[in-house]
Amino acid sequence: MKGTKKLLVLWFLLIFMLSGCGRKFDPDDYLGKTSAEIIEEYGEFDYVVGDIETDGLYKSTKGGYIYREKQVGFLGTSEEEFFFIYFDENGIAYKCDYGIRTGG
Repeated sequence: MKGTKKLLVLWFLLIFMLSGCGRKFDPDDYLGKTSAEIIEEYGEFDYVVGDIETDGLYKSTKGGYIYREKQVGFLGTSEEEFFFIYFDENGIAYKCDYGIRTGG
C-alpha cells in the first residue's frame, strides 16, 4: 500500500509540473487598459495586427501574446496559439480571445 501512495504522489507531481508554469492569461488583467499600460506591465506583443499610432497606442486593432508554442509531432505540426487583446478606436482594451495568427 505504501508503494501505491508513493506512486500516486509522484503522478500528481508529474502532472503538476507538466501542466505549465507559464504566464496565465486572465482577461480582467487587460480589459480597460491602454496598449501602452499592457506593454509596460507584460512586455511587447508577440504578434500585432496593425500599426502603432503616433500617440504610442494601438487603436482599432489587436495584439497577442503566445499562449501555446507551435508543436511539431509525428502526425504534423500545430500552429502557435495566441491570447489576443482587442483595442477600440481610443486604444483601450475591450475584448480578449484566444486564436491563431491570421494571414500568411
